[in-house]
Amino acid sequence: MDCSLCKKAKIEVNNRYSSYTNPGGVAVCNRCNGEVNNMMNLMNKDRNTGTISPADNDWGTKTARGWIEVVKEREDYLTGGLNVAFKEGTYSDIQVKPGNGPSIPAHKLLLATRSEVFKNMLAADTFIAAPVDSVTLPEFNHEELEMFLELLYSGNLAKEKFEKHFCCLALASHKYIIPHLEKFCEKRILNLLDSSNALKVLKISEICSNETLKVAALNSILTHSEIIYYSPGYAEFATQNPHLMVDITRAHSKNKK
Repeated sequence: MDCSLCKKAKIEVNNRYSSYTNPGGVAVCNRCNGEVNNMMNLMNKDRNTGTISPADNDWGTKTARGWIEVVKEREDYLTGGLNVAFKEGTYSDIQVKPGNGPSIPAHKLLLATRSEVFKNMLAADTFIAAPVDSVTLPEFNHEELEMFLELLYSGNLAKEKFEKHFCCLALASHKYIIPHLEKFCEKRILNLLDSSNALKVLKISEICSNETLKVAALNSILTHSEIIYYSPGYAEFATQNPHLMVDITRAHSKNKK
């Protein structure tokens, strides 16, 4: 069999080739086992003494960079195949319908593995298959649904696409309980947060119960208060979200102290 880590060295558990098998049954070659031991020793050394020599740093950087490159290659290989399957609809077995517009072909297996909500939805007794199996996500229009599925398949989305649809993507990631997409949306939103969208981000933070976004949005509102308080949409926001206005008022009060 191949080494479980490098996937290059041929090993056998009967020791015909140089190999090592841990108690859990994962077989790795001697070289990878040595690298793992070196890394563990390095981490233990840093934890115990708080000091790592320049030689240690050189070793760690070189080895870690090599492993990162291998992992990145595997990730690109896997996501590349998923992207092709999504864009071409290859072997799709379900139609995902938006609130309006044409449906988009997808794959039940991917939906179910990405989200427990989708998994339960597809497995529920109440899920009755039409001639062409379908599920409706009414909160999306066609373009939004396409962006959501692209993000779901690849785990990434072009900057301009995300900026246009960040609100619905963040809310959907929360609604369908997709933690890695929630984290992705959080990081991207923090990067694009400014006076033009701070109120929207504050509202998203409340719906998604995201304290990180809430704190960042309130700080942005206070920083750009003169622009935001006199913006065209502020009065409407205040009327529709009195509870969030309480948060803004309290944050403003604390900021003055």
